[in-house]
Amino acid sequence: MISALLFCAAMLGTQAPAVKAQAPAVKAVAKPAAAPSYVPDLKLWHMDVSPDLGGWFSDRTVNLRIKLVDPKDPNPPKDEARRWNDYGDEGEGEESEGGEDTRTAAQLRQARLAREAEVARQAWRQRTLKVWLNGSALTWSTRVGYTTSEEITAQNGENRLEILEPESGLRVVRSWWVSTARTRLRVLTIQSGGEYVSGNLQVLEPDGAVAEGGRRTPSGGMLRWSGEYTHDTPPAGTYTLKWTGGWRGGKPARVRVEALLDGGTDQERRWSWERLILPGAGPVTLGTFDVEP
Repeated sequence: MISALLFCAAMLGTQAPAVKAQAPAVKAVAKPAAAPSYVPDLKLWHMDVSPDLGGWFSDRTVNLRIKLVDPKDPNPPKDEARRWNDYGDEGEGEESEGGEDTRTAAQLRQARLAREAEVARQAWRQRTLKVWLNGSALTWSTRVGYTTSEEITAQNGENRLEILEPESGLRVVRSWWVSTARTRLRVLTIQSGGEYVSGNLQVLEPDGAVAEGGRRTPSGGMLRWSGEYTHDTPPAGTYTLKWTGGWRGGKPARVRVEALLDGGTDQERRWSWERLILPGAGPVTLGTFDVEP
């Protein structure tokens, strides 16, 4: 009996224990690094301005087109003419198609981070141009690779336009002559700091007529949608300038208005007003000026 037990124990001892398979170690996969933002070489930029102003023109209104071009742009945009106040934050107002957004919180966060990263990568395109037109200072916003359209109104006689992109030092200067009937009075709206100010200019003429956007008064005054009021033969008396309230969801912003009477003559007179406009405010009186016969 004892011999049989010893024999069985010896047989069991000769069998090797099963070796458990071990799963191979999982190596952490590094996420690809985000593509670095493009750093432009400003010395290579050039500015295209059309039409090619120079010589004599019979039309005072000029539809100006400006485009900053980077010849090494890694992803040139599809160019579409846009006005300075058409530029909004990239990705704002996006909604999923088909009604209700069913994305999870993680998906929404991922989409937001992707938009923010794209805005950061494209931030170098946003530029502010300093502009001088016949002594009046303006600021226009533009984006590299896009055409910005602006309507300017020249004065009768000699005109000078200067456009500067401060960071690159690009400067374009144009001068031309306009031969038309003289416009004696001009009132120009200037958006200070390149901000869009909601609301509209109103000009109250001495006889009580109100010049509003796109309408000509009985005496012949005209306030264009661009915010410029002109009158070839303004009646004598006191003119009152007002700013109407606009969009209530906007931000406070400053508006500047300039008036020029008998420009380019020895009787030239200029006025300037600047006010902080609050969103949703009622008509705000900017100031008054007198026109003599």
